Amino acid sequence: MSSSEVVRGAILDVLNTVNGIGLMHERERYSGTSSKLKEFYVVDGELAGGFIRRVGQRRVTPDGGQTFLVISTWEIHYFRGFQDAGDSELAFDQTLDAIDRAFVLDPTLGETVDTVMGDEQAGIALLTSQPAMFAGVLVHYAKMRLMTEHTDSA
Repeated sequence: MSSSEVVRGAILDVLNTVNGIGLMHERERYSGTSSKLKEFYVVDGELAGGFIRRVGQRRVTPDGGQTFLVISTWEIHYFRGFQDAGDSELAFDQTLDAIDRAFVLDPTLGETVDTVMGDEQAGIALLTSQPAMFAGVLVHYAKMRLMTEHTDSA
């Protein structure tokens, strides 16, 4: 298993500690039909969940040797069905706050990485939060960024 697979799994583990987050996946799930796509993300009749995507990685040789610092950039895409009568936007924001807390409380992702606290950001960053359409349903959608650092040898 590659180090990126291990880190991806650790990110998923942290996300799954968030109460009521829904169905989170280590990768984007796809289907040509919206009914099948909904199956990937519906739990107890509610559309809620998301996925992880690695969007960047670089290796740095701090000592010029065979040990590398691997800095990876991850995106977490999260959505939840929009329900105006239930103040779903406020509940969505509470879940985003809980996601943020989960990464602050576990900055090494269960000792999988050295840190998610780097020079560029501490923990997870919320990039966007907005309404969107997903599988034919109006949802709250958020895109978050997480940077991880771990050491690796050649």
